[in-house]
Amino acid sequence: MSTLKEGDLALLIDSKGRKYLITLKKDVSFSFHKGNVALNDIIGKPDAIKVLSTHGEPLLVFKPSLEDYVLKMKRGAQIIYPKDISRLLTLLDIFPGAKVFEAGTGSGALTLHLLRAVGQTGRVVSCEKRKEFYETAKTNIEKFIVNEPSGELTLLNKDISEKIDEKDFDRLIFDLTEPWLFLDKAVEMLKPGGLIGCYLTTVLQIYSLMEEFEKNFSKSLYKIGIFELLERKWEKEGLSLRPALRMVAHTGFIAVFRKLS
Repeated sequence: MSTLKEGDLALLIDSKGRKYLITLKKDVSFSFHKGNVALNDIIGKPDAIKVLSTHGEPLLVFKPSLEDYVLKMKRGAQIIYPKDISRLLTLLDIFPGAKVFEAGTGSGALTLHLLRAVGQTGRVVSCEKRKEFYETAKTNIEKFIVNEPSGELTLLNKDISEKIDEKDFDRLIFDLTEPWLFLDKAVEMLKPGGLIGCYLTTVLQIYSLMEEFEKNFSKSLYKIGIFELLERKWEKEGLSLRPALRMVAHTGFIAVFRKLS
């Protein structure tokens, strides 16, 4: 049975479905609009328990999933949403033991998923030019993986335009505003057959990327496609089953290429 320990992350969910991400510490209380919860009442207990606040509000307590964590963790840059991350991992065929380069660490959301996907035998090298984003991502990643086996990670605080000595990557991901400026570097860094994924938020960015590909890289890269995902939940209330009033619609585009020999 999984036990909640001091120093663990915990996800608290109230009766309205609001979520609170906390770190468990002895002799400390969690305070919110419906009272306080003594964290001593959670530490040492099994995962997935229910506690009551001092005002009688019931709260469910879970060890957070990776999705829970990335949606609640501190952000520097905007994160790639879980719906897009899951498709990226599939489209790029991220496998145990893979060697992956990520350009644009951001807040570390995709980096955490990559570390889990490559497994303990894999390696992720992630590059972030902005010092404040690099520091935030470093903290976010270390906070989650401290008790979780994961792949080897190298975090670089440098611009992708600077020299990157390492090559022979299986996969490469661009989470940058202008990835078309670095397609030549991607081709140089990847193994033949290696996959490139570009995450972009606007149509104009996708257009510029495809223009560059068609003009200068159609002989060195094979275009797999451009993808967009929309996510909609459904709700059941009594005899009614209907789509939720709000949905996660456009968040970004994923363009995927494969290096030719």
